[in-house]
This record gives sequence, structure tokens and C-alpha cells, in this order.
Amino acid sequence: MTDPLLERLDPRAFGEIARHVLDAPTFEWIRSGSGSEFGGDNEAAFARRRLRPAVLVDVSSVRTATTLLGASVSAPVAVGPMGLQRAVHPDGELAMAAGAARAGSLFVVAVNATTSIEEIAAAEPGLPLWFQLYNWDDRDALAGVIGRAEAAGCRAIVPLVNTPLGVNHTSPRIGFRLPAGARFAHFETSPGLIASNTWEYLAWLRSVTSLPIVPKGIMTAADAARAVDAGAAGIIVSNHGGRQLARSVSTLDALADVVHGAGGVEVYLDGGVRSGGDVLVALALGARAVLIGRPVLWGLALGGAAGVARVLDTIRQELAEDAGMCGIVDVAAVPRDLVVDATG
Repeated sequence: MTDPLLERLDPRAFGEIARHVLDAPTFEWIRSGSGSEFGGDNEAAFARRRLRPAVLVDVSSVRTATTLLGASVSAPVAVGPMGLQRAVHPDGELAMAAGAARAGSLFVVAVNATTSIEEIAAAEPGLPLWFQLYNWDDRDALAGVIGRAEAAGCRAIVPLVNTPLGVNHTSPRIGFRLPAGARFAHFETSPGLIASNTWEYLAWLRSVTSLPIVPKGIMTAADAARAVDAGAAGIIVSNHGGRQLARSVSTLDALADVVHGAGGVEVYLDGGVRSGGDVLVALALGARAVLIGRPVLWGLALGGAAGVARVLDTIRQELAEDAGMCGIVDVAAVPRDLVVDATG
């Protein structure tokens, strides 16, 4: 799809358009959740929130730029970790990285990427990168990929802590497969998952890397406090996009508790963010930033790097507009009383 056409389309429609661009197995692999797909609650949680604006404030200039663990970004929005991106677009993670760089964002690279962290870092040297891990049962292999991420210039390690078991979130009947020529870039044979990890896992990670550890999948205040005690430099509130525990509470509903448990550590929210207004709600409830998943995959499918940048730029522009309409001149100072739960 050409850039002019992308500019004329509403990015919120990208998912439905992608249904006609991608083959059915790939579309369903992106769209689906586990079990009966309660993961849609992530979006519904945002739909319940309303904004309470202040007026007669000079909002002729609204600042959206911020930092994530010291890395400068144009808005409190990052690309979340998603693997197998060459199944979505021939350029895969390289196009995702290019789009994120164009939008001034940050990219969390998945360990099950189809492009290596070395290639991504070389292609976009100015793009801040974090590196996501699964809880493999082979710690030598984990240490190896962590070393590669460090050498490539990654700024943080993101261990998934809410995937002790492998859950098939896409029905095998769908028949999703990697396209011909695509391969996993960080391993030849996928190690298994280990279900016996405890908080010692974070201590082990700290022993093998000097990079900040940002566990992804924290959903309670108690676990947030434990993560900080174990050395976490940041926390990502995530239910894996509804692709693990089907009846998980929404990430937005968990956010305030996690922020409380985390003390002053930066907290990021993953799941259900579809607009700049959603970002503003998350910031008001204590998030430092949000991670975007499916929307940028739909953008990747339709327009490669341009499609990714279009999604991220639109969300940033909407954030600036909604913040201005609420009398907020800097998204780093969103008042906590901005948000109202419409359900009472």
C-alpha cells in the first residue's frame, strides 16, 4: 500500500483491512487470544474510562516527549515485543524498526524474532532497543542471547514472567506456519519453557547482565514490590495481549495497584491501547508509557515501515490533541484525577 493511501486511511481500520491482505492463518494468529478470548477486556477497560478536562489553560504548545529508562522518545509509546514478523511483511522486524525510528519511538525486540538483534541494531543505530526473553529451560542459551543483546547495544532486558506454561493461543486448525525462507534468528531449535522459576530467576538475570531488568507480565502490587526488591529497574503490566490466561484481569484495571507496589520504579502498560486517548488514560493512572502490539502489526502488514510509523504518529498526535483539550501542557504531568470510570 502506498504512503499517500496510508495517510488517507484511519489506522483504527488497519486491522479490518489487513484481514483482506494477510492469509487467513496469519491474520488469525495476530488477532486471536487464548481460550474463549476474554483478552478483549483490555480494550473494554479503556472504553469504560472518561476524561475530566480543565479549561482556560494555555495549550498552544503540548509536550509529548519523554524518556524511558533514560532513552529519549517522541511520546510515551513504544513498540512491544512480537515475534515472527516476517510472517506479516517480507522485511519483518527491519521494517518495524524503521517505522519505530521514523516515529521517534523505542522497539522491544522479541527473542523469537525472524531478524537478529545484530541486524536490527545495525540497520537503525539511533533507535533505542530493549530485548525480550522467554523463560527457557536452558540458561546457557538464555545467557548467550543476553550477551548478543548487550553487544548489539540493547538498553534493557525484558523477561516474560507470566508464561510458565506454553499456551496455544491460536487453534492448530488454523494452520499458521512461518513463510518459506523465514527462520528464528536467535536459535536453531527452540528451547522449552521452565515452569519452576521463582524470584531467583530475576536474581540470576542480574548476575549475567549489567543491563536494566524490566519484567513483563506483572499484574499485582505484591508482585511489583517483589520485582523491585529483586532488582527490577522497570515493570511492564501485561497479560500477554490475552494470549495466555484467558480470564486475566485487564491490564488497565491492574495498573494502579502495580504502580502502588512498584514505588518510584517506572511502570509501563501493555494491552488494549488503540488511541492517544487511551495513552492519556494510562498516564493518568500512573503509567510512564505504553507498549503497542497488534495495531503496529496491522500497520506493518499494510505498509511496512510507513504503516508502522503511521500508527505511532497518529497515536502521538491524538495524545497531544486530547492532552490539550484537557488543559495538559506536558504529558509528564498528567493529573491523577483526570480519569473517571463511567461504570461508577
